Amino acid sequence: MRVLSGSNINRRLWREFVASHPQGNVFQTPEFYDLSVYAEHVQPIAVAAIEGDEMVGILVAQLMTNGGVLASWLTARSIITGGPLARENKKEIFDVLVTEYKKELPSKTIYTEIRPIYPMEEMIGWKRVGHYNLVMRVDKSEEELWNGMHKERRRNVGQAERAGLTFRELKSVAEIQQVVELIEKTYKRKHVPIGYLNMFKKVQVILKEYAHFFGSFTVEGQMIAGQVRLCYKTLVYAWFAGSDEEYFKLRPNDFTMWNVIRWSREHGYKELDFGGGGEPGKEYGVRDYKLKYGCEIYNYGRYILVHRPITYWVASKTYALYHEMKGK
Repeated sequence: MRVLSGSNINRRLWREFVASHPQGNVFQTPEFYDLSVYAEHVQPIAVAAIEGDEMVGILVAQLMTNGGVLASWLTARSIITGGPLARENKKEIFDVLVTEYKKELPSKTIYTEIRPIYPMEEMIGWKRVGHYNLVMRVDKSEEELWNGMHKERRRNVGQAERAGLTFRELKSVAEIQQVVELIEKTYKRKHVPIGYLNMFKKVQVILKEYAHFFGSFTVEGQMIAGQVRLCYKTLVYAWFAGSDEEYFKLRPNDFTMWNVIRWSREHGYKELDFGGGGEPGKEYGVRDYKLKYGCEIYNYGRYILVHRPITYWVASKTYALYHEMKGK
């Protein structure tokens, strides 16, 4: 078994392997790796296992940091979303991928976290922590989807419709930039750092049919909410979203989400992944909010491998203190 990394990996083999894998997802594709190159404070890592002329495993990770030199030292983490992927989920292939992956990691990396979007086998040597994923089946009738939502969500959608809000998929560069601005505004409001904004200039060019942008508009034509969704095989993944808090009384978030649900169904997708729902046993308002759309809850967990234990402890305490000071 040979191992290749980064630009040395054959893109055709890579693309075909992910597409054929039962848990294949957009985050493990060569396109997502290429896109991550353009994200600020993000360094993509990819390693592939090859047997003969065939690919049998892939691992795509994103090494992320925040801020300057000191902040970077305390925030350097590597995130593996939706992977690694191995043929028939063979342990020996996972071991080869992880071993080679560790060689690619910069020394400052504090920890690696696997974020599954499907059930996965236990990773020996990794700490599993409970973590919810919220997923909605959209291969139902529109009436079933509507009735599956909490009455508050339905009421808010009706309020938005009466206010004259309109929804559409976005194609123009100018409108996509408006979505990016709404995302930036939202993350600042929530005191969450984001290093992806400059990457969006390349999303349409690199991800192509995998990425879709949506917007909701007032009767005057002002965009007040936007979403970015990643679509791969039968799954729509909730990636980024933003909205203008000055217009919250018009209920743009519920209106946009409902219309994305409708769009997903109309375009033949089976599931809409709403993303994370926090840890079991802990209150989490975001989880409660998402469940009111009619999602099902799954404990796929997360898997953590700590590379620098002391720094990991310091960083964890610092992160908790930061959010306490921000009132989170």
